[in-house]
Amino acid sequence: MHEILPVGHDLGALHGAGGHVRQVRAGIEVFELNDAEHAAWSAAHGVADEDGLVRPETTESLRDEHGDDVVSGLLARRLLASPHPAAEFAARHRLLPLALGLGATAEEPWSFSVGLLDQPVVTMTGALYDLWQWAHLAPDLGEACRETAAAATGAGVTDATQTDPDQVLAGALESVPLLLATRMAFFDVLVEGVR
Repeated sequence: MHEILPVGHDLGALHGAGGHVRQVRAGIEVFELNDAEHAAWSAAHGVADEDGLVRPETTESLRDEHGDDVVSGLLARRLLASPHPAAEFAARHRLLPLALGLGATAEEPWSFSVGLLDQPVVTMTGALYDLWQWAHLAPDLGEACRETAAAATGAGVTDATQTDPDQVLAGALESVPLLLATRMAFFDVLVEGVR
């Protein structure tokens, strides 16, 4: 099974004389998707269950549900990507936030929320929250994980899951599907020559 992640920011529908398309921006390109393409791309985000877990979508499951041509077209346009090998994925993508950081509460200072105004949608660990709020400033996800690990080390953290960049990346890729499913963040492609 080949896990797959969505790439790009949904810009919504565009209506014209010939009907409508759904626009998705990835890097500096805006792609126009028909309903079938948008359905497959949206399905790649996954759905959070009542426990807040998201079952990763696979290339095979998307092909079975939405058709080989649709999925192949999304892969060719880089709107779907495999997160493996992790280092290669991280070198080609950035993680960008799409919601408000709501921080922690006095009752649970170890747990951080993101959402809309005073409506938390996702709660996460401090390490993932740091990555969520700062990753967009790094040139790519790999560098964001290295910076996050360095900051944790500088703060005296000794847990290797927070101080080793490879483990930070592995943890991020394991945790980020909930952020994607709830549309609290998205992966973007790198733009050549732009840092």
